[in-house]
Amino acid sequence: MSGIRKKIKNKETSPYVYVGYACNNNCIFCSEADEYLSGLKEKSIAEIRKELRIIRKKYDFVSIMGREPTVRKDILEIIRFARSLKFRQVGLTTNGRMFSISSFTKAVLATGINQIGVSLSGASARIHDRQTLVPGSFKQTIAGIKSIIRYKGKNTSLLVNLPMNRLNYRNLGAELELLTGLRVREINILNISPLSTRSATKKLIMPMPRLGAYVFNVLKRGGFLNKTDLRVLLVEFPPCSLPKEAQVYSFPCLEKNNDKVRISLCRQCSYKIKCDGILNSYLRLYGDNEFILE
Repeated sequence: MSGIRKKIKNKETSPYVYVGYACNNNCIFCSEADEYLSGLKEKSIAEIRKELRIIRKKYDFVSIMGREPTVRKDILEIIRFARSLKFRQVGLTTNGRMFSISSFTKAVLATGINQIGVSLSGASARIHDRQTLVPGSFKQTIAGIKSIIRYKGKNTSLLVNLPMNRLNYRNLGAELELLTGLRVREINILNISPLSTRSATKKLIMPMPRLGAYVFNVLKRGGFLNKTDLRVLLVEFPPCSLPKEAQVYSFPCLEKNNDKVRISLCRQCSYKIKCDGILNSYLRLYGDNEFILE
């Protein structure tokens, strides 16, 4: 179904502050991996404070991001400043490796941070480290998750993000078993975005409807949707990429992206206010013929 595609204008500030371009992983699917990033100057603490003040005017929550924000030596200062602005929620998105150091975990939690989101790319070192290209990263990420669970209080939530691609999606069931066994209570299953030269390839990106159907089947078959103490969201899986009964779990990325467009299905979709559309970079790979409204 190749209808007229309408560019979506995203003018609003997003509730994200991007604090740096350095990373201690080298993920094969990273949407921020293009080489030009390595030449960008690191943001100053003054620039980050200014961005946080702007975000606070529109939002009562913020997520501190970066290729890996915890490698900044002033990350604790950044979190404390965000907390001083009286955000209802201050979150941190990370690969979790630094949290394998218990003193670092305790220091971050002492800032009063409300949420920590950790990315995990497989249920074993073989699969995870193949994604990050860093031997030992799986061991450190799992140790980081365990450390956060051990030391966090009831006012801090742990969220684990599972980025799905062609090389790891069949490992999803094992990942869910691993995480629920560790008492992780919030899980986001992410459809990775083809936003970099590295990630915009069919070797990694799967057709969304096929991936969405597989993911939902794993969730149903494993009984994960019936667990009252587990919250699962399907992030960046637009409703038209999911079976009808899975659409209630669809959640858009709150970080606005001007590469997203409307396809012809959007005109009659009841989710069009909630959903921002489909990435042009995805449509260049697969088109829009597989999307359906159920």
